[in-house]
Amino acid sequence: MASFLHRIPGLWKILLLIILVHPVYGSIDSVFNVKQGSVQVGGCNQYRGKLNRWWTDARRLVDAALLYLEDDSVDGPEYVYTFFALDPPPHDAKYRQTARETLEAVRSFIDGDTVPEGGKPWLFCSSKWVEELKWDDTAYDPETGEKYPDGDDKTKAPKVKDVFEPQGLAPGQDKSEGFPFWSSDLKQYLIDDESGDYCSKDFEDGTQHYGSTNDGTTPTTVTICAQNLQGKKGKTQKDHIKLGIVRTEGSSIVNFRAQSMTLFHELFHVVLGVERTTEHDRSYDLDYIANPRKEDAEQEGDDEKESGKDIISTEETLTNPESYTQYALSCMLGQKNKGYSFASTMSKRKTSEAVKGEATDAGDRGDGENAEGNEGSVTEEIKGASTSTI
Repeated sequence: MASFLHRIPGLWKILLLIILVHPVYGSIDSVFNVKQGSVQVGGCNQYRGKLNRWWTDARRLVDAALLYLEDDSVDGPEYVYTFFALDPPPHDAKYRQTARETLEAVRSFIDGDTVPEGGKPWLFCSSKWVEELKWDDTAYDPETGEKYPDGDDKTKAPKVKDVFEPQGLAPGQDKSEGFPFWSSDLKQYLIDDESGDYCSKDFEDGTQHYGSTNDGTTPTTVTICAQNLQGKKGKTQKDHIKLGIVRTEGSSIVNFRAQSMTLFHELFHVVLGVERTTEHDRSYDLDYIANPRKEDAEQEGDDEKESGKDIISTEETLTNPESYTQYALSCMLGQKNKGYSFASTMSKRKTSEAVKGEATDAGDRGDGENAEGNEGSVTEEIKGASTSTI
């Protein structure tokens, strides 16, 4: 190397050294097996540019979140308290370390430094990557990926019910109560408690399915529904985060959410596992996740109980992907707009003294926008066990 550099002019030598030492983040293709082809087979070809922007957003979000978790952060403690109910250092060191380790694990995955148990995950852009079967259909051979042929002695090929024994069923549950599916990419069977195409269905409250993670497959699979990649009809919606410049108080972080946050949300399911990150109906509600208590709701006073308002505990926030996602967005907004704090989830003008004392912003790179954000998507995760289809 020394003799090679010796022959390079000074300026070019400096540029080459910058290139050599500059960190190379993992690309989405190096971290995921991104399904090729059209959305009709779960493929992502038509969304490659969008997914690359989403991947950049994921890195920006995790960097901003970690910056405000540093013990010497000036502004960070307010944000951390809002989403995790943690007091400033040196208090709550154990909880703070858990949050930090979780975010560092996500960043390590984004950078391509770690691979989840089971191998490099798959990423699909619709739920069409699975084929729904019937229990009496001719079975696929997991070795070849092809359907079993009839035998030479005229014996019939085995049926799905003969070869597929689902794992993780509840005690006493008959597999015939579920619906079998087949993935030609993974050469694996899957089971779900519902029939039909996951991405084409809504939750009971009318909310769309936006994404899902399944670590019951080997390797883990992540599905981003095409309607989230396309955006909602009739609504202006950003596909990636454009923070803009905030000039007024009272702007909610909800106005800056983007479709890309769905993928960031799913990364926590990938890294921590679906079982550890189980969600419920309120896991995505901002008024729920931005109002935590160190104790569970049952331990609160009578006034809290009688109010009927659910309380999220610190323990739950530390395994709730949407808590990290909204916390990270708030951090990005605060680091972008030096004169405002988003620690309360709403923009609030800082005093001049607070602005002077603010820690250096090492996260956001700017986006060229001059207007405040508009409504974005709300990330969604499948409501069910890790043995779900997608």
